Amino acid sequence: MIPEGRIYNVKLRFMPMVAENVAEVYWHDTQKFKRQENGSVIAEFRVDGLNEIAWWILGYGDQVEVLAPKKLRKKIAQVAANVNSINR
Repeated sequence: MIPEGRIYNVKLRFMPMVAENVAEVYWHDTQKFKRQENGSVIAEFRVDGLNEIAWWILGYGDQVEVLAPKKLRKKIAQVAANVNSINR
């Protein structure tokens, strides 16, 4: 990870289609995974900066939801909106 000078607690929900694959990989020293009854996985990370993790999240498309922080959720939503507006 490329440090940006600010620590964030990131919480993500990975949908059942990708949940097991995500939970089986070592991504980060701080990762924690909680399997949910519906087959999804809640992932938590403590990261320095949001840019690098944002690009990683975007790679999962609609199979991941940003639960926290709000700043990251907005960042991902803005990128998705920009992609949608490019295709009009």
